[in-house]
Amino acid sequence: MDNSLIKEERSCTFEDLAKLETMMCKAKRELRFTGIFILILSVILPVLPPKYSGTKAMLDIMSYSTAVAGIVTVLGIVFLWSVYYMLYGLHKDLKHKTKIAANTYVTAAGSGKYKGREFFYFSAAGLPYRIGRIPLNKEDFENMKIGDPVIIEYSKYGKRFLSRIKV
Repeated sequence: MDNSLIKEERSCTFEDLAKLETMMCKAKRELRFTGIFILILSVILPVLPPKYSGTKAMLDIMSYSTAVAGIVTVLGIVFLWSVYYMLYGLHKDLKHKTKIAANTYVTAAGSGKYKGREFFYFSAAGLPYRIGRIPLNKEDFENMKIGDPVIIEYSKYGKRFLSRIKV
């Protein structure tokens, strides 16, 4: 049992680029939904009247609009950060067309239920945090033991799982 970690850069295959493009489309769709939600909030919130009306109604309205502007600004900053976090790595991967092939070994294997369906996964040494659990089918899960060598391929910049090769 050889527990060495070797990482090397390879060029992406057509299938890898198709997976990355699918991930990019999914991330764009999620961000589009979030952006429309923030846009609707930024239009509706300032128009809503304050919850209470006091003797100084004009000051209450001004402080309310300032608070709403602050909330919308924070939501906008979070949205821009999520665009960077979700899309920048994928965009860079599609541009440079490189992936990392990590020759590693299995450190843990497990299963879990989600919505009445059984899922099988394993973890390997030396992989980025984003690729913590790698999916398996039932047959591979039954044959996998801790310490088995595997080759994991993931995108270089976005750190997205692409494929697994059992050695």
